[in-house]
Amino acid sequence: MKTILFYWSKGADTRRRIIRLIAECGKKDKGCYSSMLADKLKMSHVAMKKHLDLLAEEGYVEVLNPEGKPNYLALTAKGKEMLKEISG
Repeated sequence: MKTILFYWSKGADTRRRIIRLIAECGKKDKGCYSSMLADKLKMSHVAMKKHLDLLAEEGYVEVLNPEGKPNYLALTAKGKEMLKEISG
């Protein structure tokens, strides 16, 4: 299921890296937060938010504590399927 979000658009590489990092957090059973992702990828928090908003809007990422700060992130089933595709 190749999609423009992960292959042909500006920022596709960054979104693939975000998906992988969120999955890594899940494997290690530790929280995954937008600020941590921004720091790891050496990008601004504003840029990270734009990527995460797009990934959430398209159903790849979900915020598990929408009223909480910072936002705790996880992959959805669709996000896990994309992880398999981009890792394989």
